[in-house]
Amino acid sequence: MPDLIQLTDRSDVTAQLRRGLIDCWTDVARHDGGPSRKNIAPILDTLLTRLHPERQRLFAALSGTALVGWATLNRDDNPLIDHWGRVCYLQTRPSYRKRGVATALMRRLQRTAREQMGLERLQLATCGGHGLENFYDRLGWQETGRWPRDGHEEVLMVLAPLT
Repeated sequence: MPDLIQLTDRSDVTAQLRRGLIDCWTDVARHDGGPSRKNIAPILDTLLTRLHPERQRLFAALSGTALVGWATLNRDDNPLIDHWGRVCYLQTRPSYRKRGVATALMRRLQRTAREQMGLERLQLATCGGHGLENFYDRLGWQETGRWPRDGHEEVLMVLAPLT
């Protein structure tokens, strides 16, 4: 089982960890489709500048010193629904899939959302047709809708209440 760490500030992200995030994302994009390596770094750097204990957290799974998976948890900015959170970027290196990395990240993220951030509901969107709906379903998520997007179907899911 990997070691899980939580980051809440850009200053917590070392150069080695940043490289690991880029390498992981590149591996996932090469395997599953996604942005090119040259486009990943600026997107990641923007994401890292938004880290904040109350608004956005990054969870990383490490095997030794190697980053093998990660995800972010974001509080909704709308004050009417600031008790909702959004899970983004759940990624596991293809060579580490089916080893419990994504499940461990999601369980830790859910516990943090409830216990540390006071969130009552989580949402996410995933790409349909890859069987990911089944993964989230096993973790208690429910499908709330589907939306056509860029040649694929986006599956909208919710986890509420957080237990």
